[in-house]
Amino acid sequence: MQVYTKTNRLSIKTFLFFAVVLFLAYLPISSFLFFLKNDAFNGYFPPKFFMSESIHAGYLPLWNPYINFGFPQYGDMSAGYWSPVTWLVASTIGYNAYTLTIEALLYILLGGIGMYQLTGVWDLRKNIRIIAGMAFMCCGYHVGHLQHFNWLSGSAFLPWCFWSYLLLLKTPSLKIILGNVLLFYLLFSSAHPGISIGAFYFFTAILIFYFFNNEHSLSLKERFRKTGYGHFIFIAALLLLSAGMLTGYADILPHFARGEKISLEASLADSTGIHSWISVLLPFATVKNAVLFNTDLSMRDCYFSLVLLLFLLLAYLGKKNNWQKFLLLTGLLFLLLSTGGIFKTFAYKFLPMIGYVRLNGEFRIFALLAFIIAAAIELDKFFLQNKKFGGSLKWLYYSVEIILMTAIVWGIYKSYTGKESLLFLSDKIGLHNGIPDKLKFIVDSISFYDTIWMQGIIQLLLWWSIKYSLQKKNISLLTLIVATDLILASLFNIPFTGAGKASLSQVQQVLNKSPKGIPIPALHPINRNDTLPVSEKDLLGNWSMYNKQIGTLVEVPYPIQLKDTKLFFENKGKGLDYFNEPFLFLKDKKENNSVRINSFNPNKINIVLVADSNTLLVVQQNYYPHWYYKIRENKKPVEKEGLNYMRIPVDKGTSDVILSFEPDMIRKAMLFSFITLLIYLLLLAGMILKNKRKV
Repeated sequence: MQVYTKTNRLSIKTFLFFAVVLFLAYLPISSFLFFLKNDAFNGYFPPKFFMSESIHAGYLPLWNPYINFGFPQYGDMSAGYWSPVTWLVASTIGYNAYTLTIEALLYILLGGIGMYQLTGVWDLRKNIRIIAGMAFMCCGYHVGHLQHFNWLSGSAFLPWCFWSYLLLLKTPSLKIILGNVLLFYLLFSSAHPGISIGAFYFFTAILIFYFFNNEHSLSLKERFRKTGYGHFIFIAALLLLSAGMLTGYADILPHFARGEKISLEASLADSTGIHSWISVLLPFATVKNAVLFNTDLSMRDCYFSLVLLLFLLLAYLGKKNNWQKFLLLTGLLFLLLSTGGIFKTFAYKFLPMIGYVRLNGEFRIFALLAFIIAAAIELDKFFLQNKKFGGSLKWLYYSVEIILMTAIVWGIYKSYTGKESLLFLSDKIGLHNGIPDKLKFIVDSISFYDTIWMQGIIQLLLWWSIKYSLQKKNISLLTLIVATDLILASLFNIPFTGAGKASLSQVQQVLNKSPKGIPIPALHPINRNDTLPVSEKDLLGNWSMYNKQIGTLVEVPYPIQLKDTKLFFENKGKGLDYFNEPFLFLKDKKENNSVRINSFNPNKINIVLVADSNTLLVVQQNYYPHWYYKIRENKKPVEKEGLNYMRIPVDKGTSDVILSFEPDMIRKAMLFSFITLLIYLLLLAGMILKNKRKV
């Protein structure tokens, strides 16, 4: 491992090259011709949209009243609530269909540039670092999980954290420690919990390897002494910065339906099975044949370019340095963990926290990260040592070439003999109007065997081009071939994994129907709240998350589910009659009784009540700690109504009631984290400027 130098820094030209590759590889999304389908707008967008609307209306987004009768927004582990990036976007330009899409693409770009930065630690030549960056940016994990926002945001910071952590191990200065704290906080506050758990084991493995790597001149005792102080400060500073996030999560866990270890059977679902690793050679083949792959489509793609696949195989067969040994072993372990089965069963029983991860396929990002680096190091050896195209490399090349030719012949044979081919339906493509309809027909009609021979032909042509560039030692040509390879692989798969049928402008048009800001909800029966036609509902999900009314007749699929809310929807008979009432109503139905909202924001409601006798005000919001009501200066916690609602005792006559959500500890922890973040940023900026003046 070499010392990181200025010559390794990213140039504007290199940045633009990455940006162009990103734009072309993700063209259906980056051009805004198609929107990010399914979970992107159904699950990840609503909380970000609420945060944006709440902040712009002047309110701190603590309680979200719109999703399934409300929940504490700060306890949402899936929406990136504690991420500075989320707050930056929400408080400035705000979240809409376009900004969410751009943010998702920027996370992918950030990951690619991070890999470029990381591979500079090993002093690899520039073009090989670009190849590694492109491979990570366009790998099957990102292409497969375009709709899973926090999987993208989590993977974006992994290479950066790896890079900064290596610097911390080598030189634990205050500047490097602060850089690590900020990057790791961005990772943990942005990522899906499964990635955070995987990252804990990944970086623990790096730490162990560092201490026992015999490439170091320092003794084991000296290494402990040198890194121990830096790690103590790093962990302490990270915990201080994470005070708000940890307090928020600790607050919701006792009430969270998914706050407990999942069953072993459930933990084995949605894995990246061994069959899915056919995608390292034929990525397009995984978009069909669900019976063969037996997992969700998003979990199947593991592609990271043909060139790096070739040199990964060579790295396994040939002589390896210590870093390659570590990366290949670590990658293999995470690969096995991502497959579920006996490997996940073992981890479930013996490794802490693994039992909380229900989607094993996300572990493959660590395998891909390790494989790409190990292969890039091997590719650099080829050019550095001026090796010839022979020996094990030549043997591997021709073996893969035979596999590709066999796949093409088999795919064509099965397509024609079984009449399972798009070619038999080519005349029907013209019957569909518009590019989206034609593309949808192709996506639905293409067969598994079509994907085999189509991808096989493309891969074979690229394979021959790779051989030519390696024989000529033309690394610039090889870089362009890899770019072409990854762009084509992405474009073939995105229509299946990430792109919805509608355009982004159509999604935004539906979103524009949402009332601006935080209006006062209408006091009409919940069953009269606005809904959307099925065609529009498919774009954004349940309209109850956007209509700025309170209450829904059916549970909205959303990761954050309170235990009482779960019980309520499982026992619809208990409280179903309340759907004929507004979200605020008096239990005593007398003619002169009335309820009026004076003012409303997500955390505080001012209500004027008129009652002919003592009664109860029912609030159709989820019962949760930190809710209080105040009448005539008397402040008390709200009472529980039924399975999950709140209620307030009301005396006869006119009452002015203030209902407020007051998680004081969360507010204090949030302020503490914000001040800590500012201090860290100022300290880091000051040290960077000081170093520049010295130079």
